[in-house]
Amino acid sequence: MNLAPLNNKEHLCGKVAVFIDAANIIHCYEDTGWKIDLKKLKVYFENKCTLIGIYYYSAFFEESTTQKSFFEMLSRKGYILRVKKIRKITNDDGTITLKGNCDTDIVVDAVSIMKNYDTAVIMSGDSDFISLVNLLKGQKKKVVIISFRGHVAKDLIAAANYYVDIGKFKTYWELLPKKAP
Repeated sequence: MNLAPLNNKEHLCGKVAVFIDAANIIHCYEDTGWKIDLKKLKVYFENKCTLIGIYYYSAFFEESTTQKSFFEMLSRKGYILRVKKIRKITNDDGTITLKGNCDTDIVVDAVSIMKNYDTAVIMSGDSDFISLVNLLKGQKKKVVIISFRGHVAKDLIAAANYYVDIGKFKTYWELLPKKAP
């Protein structure tokens, strides 16, 4: 089985933790035309390295039974979930803003468990993670960023040890339509 585009020794050294910023990754589906099969993604890393944890961060609508079922499925597949309810904030002009950012949760987890891993894979292109990347590298951790070209901060790419455009994983991670019985 060919497990490119990440090289075990060069990119995924030692024990590996994967942190998935769902909001950042999901917003790029429209641009790529394909969705990630999260089961395939987890199997990919299990085959590539010593995976100590795969974390999935997402905000959700409390009334959404579809999202609850999705999170239950991820939990059964071994994902460590960090979810929070989307807050509805009424602005001064009466418009409503939805808030559900999980960036701080990713940083807290990445720092609190850093003694357990050698490489952090951060699936996000958000420039908010530059400080985290610099902190981890200062602690001799390797940092790999996986995100969509055009949706990743250039400074984040520069800070990381390695960057891979998520498009290179299409053949490994694409969610394929279910075949009729």
